[in-house]
Amino acid sequence: MIAAADTPLGPRVSRAELVARELEREIADEREPGERIGTKNDLRRRFGVAVATVNEAVRLLEMRGMIEARPGPGGGVFVARSAARVALSHLVLGFETGSTSYEECLEVREALEPLIDSHAARYHRGSDIRQLNQIVKGMEAAKDDPAAFSKCDWALHRRIAELCRNTPLRSMYLALIDFLEYSADHAKFARFEGAAMVQVHRDLVKAIDRGEGPGLDRAIEAHQSTSAP
Repeated sequence: MIAAADTPLGPRVSRAELVARELEREIADEREPGERIGTKNDLRRRFGVAVATVNEAVRLLEMRGMIEARPGPGGGVFVARSAARVALSHLVLGFETGSTSYEECLEVREALEPLIDSHAARYHRGSDIRQLNQIVKGMEAAKDDPAAFSKCDWALHRRIAELCRNTPLRSMYLALIDFLEYSADHAKFARFEGAAMVQVHRDLVKAIDRGEGPGLDRAIEAHQSTSAP
């Protein structure tokens, strides 16, 4: 059951948002694109909330490109496939395919990153840091494989973004991540220094764990200076 009193997010966060955030974490950590999560009634029983709350949570996740709700027999709530998430990202960002470059979106993403990381530094819990460190371990295992490393990289930044309490900021940032990952899916790396990039991300997670301040600012600057595909 979802209860505002049991969460550090505070009483002003709606039950629908709490359900949506829990499902966001689950999708990021455990689910695959296209996987069926269940029916709305399944979610209502699971979280112990009203039908209206589930409907609102589903609406929020559809807006963020995280899920697809399908009606009829065999329908329910499914993890969004990449194409659907990117299409919705275009709607959120306000551009059409081919009208915006990878570099332009990367520039916006880097402008938003300090805000996202500051929220993560301010509101994270111990379990969040443990999950981020697990992803960094995956990056270390993939330090000689640019494509596999890139997937871990996107996963890390999605997980950091989930800690942001500013819903418009989080939605925009995740939409940018979806577009950038989709656009770079077949990219070639001009140079790839895996070990150095692992350290940059490890330092970023450490800085988030320590909280806001000059250390976080330095970690963000070091991260943004690393090469992109």
